[in-house]
Amino acid sequence: MLAVALVAAGLLAAALLLFRFNNLWIYRVLDRATRNQRDRLPTAYEIPRYYSLKPDGSVDYAARWPGWDGWYFFVLPDDRGLPVKMIRASLMTGLYGLEGIDNYDRLLLRLSPFAAAEALALIPTTVRTPAGIEKRNNFSQHYLPKRSDLRMAISRLETALAGEDLSEETKLVEYGRIEGAWPDYHFRAMNPEAEITVDVRFHGESLVWWADVPGLFTYMACFGRFEGTIHYQQGTEKPDPHQIPEHPETYSFQGAGAFEHGFARKPFGANRLFLPVRLINRILPSFRPIRYHYELLIGDGGHHGGFMQAAAFGVKVRDRGGLYVEGRYIPIDSVRVTYHDDPPPDQMAAHCPGRPPVTFYRRWTVEARTGEGLLSYTGTREWAPAPVAPNMTYYYFTYEGAFRGAAIQGRGYGEYVHI
Repeated sequence: MLAVALVAAGLLAAALLLFRFNNLWIYRVLDRATRNQRDRLPTAYEIPRYYSLKPDGSVDYAARWPGWDGWYFFVLPDDRGLPVKMIRASLMTGLYGLEGIDNYDRLLLRLSPFAAAEALALIPTTVRTPAGIEKRNNFSQHYLPKRSDLRMAISRLETALAGEDLSEETKLVEYGRIEGAWPDYHFRAMNPEAEITVDVRFHGESLVWWADVPGLFTYMACFGRFEGTIHYQQGTEKPDPHQIPEHPETYSFQGAGAFEHGFARKPFGANRLFLPVRLINRILPSFRPIRYHYELLIGDGGHHGGFMQAAAFGVKVRDRGGLYVEGRYIPIDSVRVTYHDDPPPDQMAAHCPGRPPVTFYRRWTVEARTGEGLLSYTGTREWAPAPVAPNMTYYYFTYEGAFRGAAIQGRGYGEYVHI
């Protein structure tokens, strides 16, 4: 019995050491992110990876799929005088599987998390009012039934998700569509509440791989150039606060940004596995062992890139990124983020009574180590946090800092989770 106990203790200790020092072996054994090509996106990485088929070979939208795919894009218009400051939109064929990152309050009555697809749009826009400039996030998020509202091809990238036309309740309209093949893609997105539609074309140039573990999780970002239009059916001016404006405005624009594709196996929801953490959290409200921070940078001087950092129980399980400077790729080896209390962060109320609010910082400093020196910048979020989920927000930000002794500045898109 003693021998069995010693062997079990040894195996547990080995597992903990492997987890603690995952960065030393995971990219050599499991994760292909550091070895993938960065000048093109193979077809297998842009088309759907997880779905179920009927006996006749067509997509079975009613079945429980083995995982999810998500296609995302964000663009920052070159013309900073436009009302629109950023466009972020996405389509997902499933949910992540954890309340706090998914927002279960948005699920339709009796819709299972395994039967839902998501359409999301975040379009920060300045609106002119008699009192001055008003900042609106124009955030829209819909969980819709795959069976009736999702349509996608499996041998090419052509995915669309439809929802109710809020102006004509008997009509369905596309909340989003993504199609194309390397290096050219076409995206359409809609915020039905604010009556905003986006139509853009994207030309990809260079990639940063965040993760590529076959059969488990893959995520990448392809940077490039956008051009297209954004249409505001209600306009961007509100002369009378008591009336909905009807002054349509359409803007053409060009800009830099990225197209992303992520896909992951999801054999089960993670809420039951996370239950012990939630029980501890009821006793120790400040106990939040998982933090995730992801940022994409578009520099005024032409640089672009970003980082992904994910930590669980004090151990960094993802801590890397990449930066393109003058067309050359420079890996980011590790990241340290310092969160500031000045200006005061936003405190977002938790959904469950008695739970402490979630802190979403407005200012932070990033120090990223590269083989060519330290990339350091301070980011500032000047818009309200988008309520993606109780513990998650997306945001538009600006930054200033230095790299290789030269000052840098720019704008970016970020995601932050603390759960």
